[in-house]
Amino acid sequence: MARKFIGALLIAKKVYIITRTHERENEFNNCYKSLLEQTVKPHWIIISDSKNLYLNKKFEIPYQIIKVKPGKKKWWIRHHNFANGYFNEVLPLIPDGNFVYFLDDDDKLINPNWIEEIIKSNANVLIGQFKMGPNHDNKLIGKTIERGEVGTSCYAIRSEIAKKIKWPSLAGGDFMYLKEILKYHDPIFTDTIIASVQTNLNRSWKR
Repeated sequence: MARKFIGALLIAKKVYIITRTHERENEFNNCYKSLLEQTVKPHWIIISDSKNLYLNKKFEIPYQIIKVKPGKKKWWIRHHNFANGYFNEVLPLIPDGNFVYFLDDDDKLINPNWIEEIIKSNANVLIGQFKMGPNHDNKLIGKTIERGEVGTSCYAIRSEIAKKIKWPSLAGGDFMYLKEILKYHDPIFTDTIIASVQTNLNRSWKR
């Protein structure tokens, strides 16, 4: 009986992953491959100003591309308009009763059960651990709610909750967004290492 309930839950609910990318073919493909390896496949929303996202005809995950408006400098997109405008543009498109996971900057999933775990947990806010790159001594974040100790690729949020909070326009928006949500909802932490940066931080959008 329990197995039937879990099976029905997995079918009924979906995880929508939001990823931003810019002309990073290898990292984008690695991110994509890590999604295909998930035991439960997510829906994928891609935000990019790239003319070529390297999507092939065999792309198996539903996706939506939201183009960044032309004429914006990449550093401005990275730190201001992107976080404030485009996450806020995407979130209303996601149906209630599902989950949102921000797999940011072509980060890749290293736990093949993470999408399934999000659904099974049925948590308002689920936080996993994330492995940083060599520039940050490969440390793990996602154990505490502090700036620099939790980031976008650490947490999944119930979709109807995620849509109620606006992304701030300042750098560090991922932390401030989560902090605002946690004023109303207690998080569930997991010891699972869910994702990792592929090389180092401070390399996004070819700044």
